Amino acid sequence: MKKLVALTCGLSAWLLLAGTSPAQDDECRTVIAKGIKALGSEEKLVALRTAHIKGKGTITVQGMDLEFTAEIFTQQPDKQKLIVDFSVNNMNFTLTRVVDGGKGWQNIMGNTAALDAQELMEAKEAINAERVISLVPLLKDKEYKLSTLGETKVGDHQTVGIQVTRKGYRDVSLYFDKKTYILVKSESRGLDPEKQEVNQEKLYSEYKELVPGLKVPGKMVINNDGKKFMVLTTTEVQTVEKHDPSIFAKP
Repeated sequence: MKKLVALTCGLSAWLLLAGTSPAQDDECRTVIAKGIKALGSEEKLVALRTAHIKGKGTITVQGMDLEFTAEIFTQQPDKQKLIVDFSVNNMNFTLTRVVDGGKGWQNIMGNTAALDAQELMEAKEAINAERVISLVPLLKDKEYKLSTLGETKVGDHQTVGIQVTRKGYRDVSLYFDKKTYILVKSESRGLDPEKQEVNQEKLYSEYKELVPGLKVPGKMVINNDGKKFMVLTTTEVQTVEKHDPSIFAKP
């Protein structure tokens, strides 16, 4: 069961600072705007709000690296479906998890169960984090407050950091390469497979034009409290206007 929790914790993640000065806010929004331009355009990023994404990777659980394939259907602001195929001890499993507004469920080996309150809250946090990482809402929505974190090194990148705050959600920190303004890291608090709070960082690299006119990270590494948790490679991205409602329907 811990392996199942670990997969959903990591993949659901494929987020009110009083006293921020107007000058600082403008500085942050300038960085965000440059980050959007570095990826392609605002129009292209908006299209990613409703998408079908496929990938593969490994997850480290109890000292073991487990391989998996995954696909995710997203429809902002509050719909998400995750399908993961993996094996444990030569046994194949398919895990399906859906969040649809204020409700959710998961199915494994034909058994369907509703998500509990804590699982729904974590899913809500993950969806908000992905919304933050998509950048566009940070320029449009007044509910997001921005403040500068200064410059810091992330791997080989000298970066500019921005803290994103939204009332009722955990803070998310974004780090942009100072020269290219490509997003190279996000960081926030989250729960590990043991449901213990950890500092979770996501490192983005190998950007590719998987959507015409838009660069997306081909690789994402997730570390919990500085320890490797998941490596995910994105293999395919398709944007759609709207998913069929049956995608999120409970079996």
